[in-house]
Amino acid sequence: MRDFSPSSTEPISRSARTAVLVGTVALSFFVIVIVSGGFLLAAGPLRLSVRRWPGPLAVSLASWGLGYLVCGRRAIGVAAADLLPFIERHAVAIVLVLAASSAGAGVAFGTYAASGADAAGYVSQARLFSTGQVSALEPVIGRVGWENAAWAFSPLGYRPGVHPDELVPTYPPGLPLVMSPFAATDSLAVFFVVPLLGALAVCGAYAIGRRVHSAAAGVGAATLMATSPIFVFQLVQPMSDVAVTAWWALAIVFAMSSAPQAALAAGAAAGFAVLTRPNLIPVCAVVLLVLLANRRSRADVFRFAIGLAPAVGALLLLQWRLYGSPFASGYGDVASLFAPSNVLPNANAYAWRLIRGESASLLLFSVAIVVLTVARVRSQSRSSARLGPAVGLGTLGAVVVLACYLPYGQFSEWFYLRFLLPSFPVAFVLVSAVTVSALAYLPVPARGVAFVVALTLVASFNIGIAGREQAFHLRDFEARYRLAGRYLAASLPSNAVIVSSQQSASARYYTQRPVVRWDLLTTDLDAVARDLKSSGHAVVLLVEDWEVPALRARFPSSATARLDWTPRAEVLGTTRVGIFDIADIAPVDTSAATSRSGGRPDRLSFGPVVDPDPRQPPPPWPER
Repeated sequence: MRDFSPSSTEPISRSARTAVLVGTVALSFFVIVIVSGGFLLAAGPLRLSVRRWPGPLAVSLASWGLGYLVCGRRAIGVAAADLLPFIERHAVAIVLVLAASSAGAGVAFGTYAASGADAAGYVSQARLFSTGQVSALEPVIGRVGWENAAWAFSPLGYRPGVHPDELVPTYPPGLPLVMSPFAATDSLAVFFVVPLLGALAVCGAYAIGRRVHSAAAGVGAATLMATSPIFVFQLVQPMSDVAVTAWWALAIVFAMSSAPQAALAAGAAAGFAVLTRPNLIPVCAVVLLVLLANRRSRADVFRFAIGLAPAVGALLLLQWRLYGSPFASGYGDVASLFAPSNVLPNANAYAWRLIRGESASLLLFSVAIVVLTVARVRSQSRSSARLGPAVGLGTLGAVVVLACYLPYGQFSEWFYLRFLLPSFPVAFVLVSAVTVSALAYLPVPARGVAFVVALTLVASFNIGIAGREQAFHLRDFEARYRLAGRYLAASLPSNAVIVSSQQSASARYYTQRPVVRWDLLTTDLDAVARDLKSSGHAVVLLVEDWEVPALRARFPSSATARLDWTPRAEVLGTTRVGIFDIADIAPVDTSAATSRSGGRPDRLSFGPVVDPDPRQPPPPWPER
């Protein structure tokens, strides 16, 4: 076999390098089209569209062929052999592009909605922090006489505090603290935080890979991180999974650094991670082991502890203030959330989630392991010894994070793979390091091309999986929270009270009006409505279509729960949301409608459909 490795003095033909680069890039486009069916990139007036595979394949073959004819076999071989070193020399630029692309995707496809419990909880808590508050007061609680009123007035993501009429957030403060400066400047800017931290996570994966193996392994880890389906899925939402992943990756990067104050910085980054997800505090042990392996100084352990201490102290003080004990949690009795009986079901569930979401990376890892095993058996080579640090760190990180969640409650949805995201940077470093090591058994000119094609294949499959899991359409699903919230904020009188459940957190965030959770009421809904009306409040129901059967079942004799009058507005979409004014109820004869349904209407009459445009404020409802 001829040796095409360029010597230190042998110049590489510019024409040959251009031919190799163009041919490899075109080959990558060919792979993308074959896997995904094509793509369109648009940036202002600039558009790049590739929909058919013959074009990229023809360009690739033409580039390699012309290079061979014009430059010769030796020149093309030398240029191809230099492709992997070329990638390593430009690794930082490549990773910056990947990180910027991740942030751009998070911004471009972001939900921009305070939706559900988690997203609304984080952004509303950020707004509290931006005003110097850690809790919210709800005076209406003290003016009603219902049993369990404090819980009923607690929207999703909040619970009663230790003081009367106080509502406190249930989520850890890490992400809201980072969001709070953005929340103070603009309500939209708060949604940029997670994409920016996503870019940090991508850079962290690269830095770890470069340190434990090579720059090529770092590029591979950053590529796998940036295109991971669950990472992309969480990147577009204002939730803490990407944030805690970025902080742990940064802590490990600092722990590997030789800078004088790196141990202190590692402790500070770990502190932000603990503030963001306190149950992952065992990961501090991983960072400490990395720190000792790289610096071997007891003083560094002390510096790490000094960096970590402010965050842990702040967390304990805040929990004491909000929940009455330094060791209390917004989730209530934490011990009840963990059980040994969850371990085996969760092990099976996470295995299937990994196969469903990360099948391309798992396949790449498996192929690389097979190549290394076969090559090692045939040649008795020990060249894979460089894999030791990557194997140790990747395995340890994955085991510790998995151990934190195996006993935790059971969930059915695929996207709960997000709990394991903090282990992904080191896990992808392991996958990439094994892959780069396997490339060493290929002919030198083929290594760079194989590396690029392998990463392109995995990235293309990953983006396809993310698309099938609706990562790029979440904003359409979550838009109902923003539309309904803005509509109510623009139209409700100041004395309004909103009765809701699924939309309770978003309704309070957008309107700043009191919200009553009908699913937590222990008093009849009609009595609650009468009580609020007699106190001078306008009462509005905000109900999603799938909630209607549960609402009627909870209050079977309630006229309010029937929702058989015309709504003020309806938000359209996959999930329809009705906005009902209690004042619009008119006495009706429901005997015929209820004769077949055990005393309840058998359908929800939405009446005229209105699709509220948040750019055009609707006519206000009169004060009453």
